[in-house]
Amino acid sequence: MTDAELDRLADLIARSLLGLDRGAAEREREPTWLPTPVRPEPPARGGEPPVWTGAAQELGDVAPSRNGAPPPRFRATTGELTRATRAAAAGQAPPRERPTREPERRLTRHRPANAPAVDVRIGVSNRHVHLSAAHLQTLFGAPLTVARPLTQPGQFAAAEMVSLRGPKGRIDNVRVVGPVRGETQLEIAVADAAVLGIDAPVVASGVLDASAGGVTLVGPAGEVPLSRGVIVAARHLHLAPADARRWGLRDGDRLDVRCGVGPRAATLHDVLVRSGEGHATELHLDTDEARAVGVRGGDTASVVAWRGAEAARRPLVTERDVLQIARAGGRLPPTAILTPSARDRAAALGMLDR
Repeated sequence: MTDAELDRLADLIARSLLGLDRGAAEREREPTWLPTPVRPEPPARGGEPPVWTGAAQELGDVAPSRNGAPPPRFRATTGELTRATRAAAAGQAPPRERPTREPERRLTRHRPANAPAVDVRIGVSNRHVHLSAAHLQTLFGAPLTVARPLTQPGQFAAAEMVSLRGPKGRIDNVRVVGPVRGETQLEIAVADAAVLGIDAPVVASGVLDASAGGVTLVGPAGEVPLSRGVIVAARHLHLAPADARRWGLRDGDRLDVRCGVGPRAATLHDVLVRSGEGHATELHLDTDEARAVGVRGGDTASVVAWRGAEAARRPLVTERDVLQIARAGGRLPPTAILTPSARDRAAALGMLDR
């Protein structure tokens, strides 16, 4: 500091000490050591964003597309993003939302661009049993009586019913579905399994290697204890051959299906396609699934995505699953993914292929 500045500072300190008994208003009128900084007023905001924000810059040269293809249908275009950014910088309201787009379908095979939307009828499958000829004779001692035909060709709801007796509970009036099969299969919901006190696996209909037992079928002429054959049928789509060709689907494909409307609507994944002669197009859900998404028999569902059978998920097998398969005398699925404890248990039981 210069001598003049030091003299000025000493004078201000002395005057400040001598002026302690004066009023605040008088002290505020005295000059200060440094000028009070003044904050500049921000520029008035107009309809266009300030030039320094960069909001008017197109985004295509910042993040260009690798192949120049149009953006996916669920993603906003570059122009939409630019307009939204400019509006936000200018303090304007965001643009009005456009109507909801149709869900994009993910294909694993070529499908014509003009192919129609895939909408299918829903059939809600209540608990029922398919009987073998021997078990039918034991339970009823007579052939089945047709009560009404079902959607699937050749199948019918019989007039006969059985009761189910499990370790913890009983369920009456379970419909028999004909015709007879080579092996008895009891299809129930997860809620039914809880009532009976068993742990039935969720598997495709007809796949009984890992099925459960522990349920006794009770008929008017006798009883049949089941050591296997009790399942929770995995949701599936019966597909007529003509619809399979029209939609480009094959037996064994896996679908994502949108079900229901309103707050309970949901997309169900891994819906198995069962296609071929003897199938009529209908989506089969059990009563638990139908209640969960708020649908009834006769409602319509929409297929929103599908994958080929080769892309189906590999099943995850736990130690508990290994024990159930071992009790039923079955084998591990060849494509299964085993948890470490499941692998140790399977090795101890000699179930791993050497």
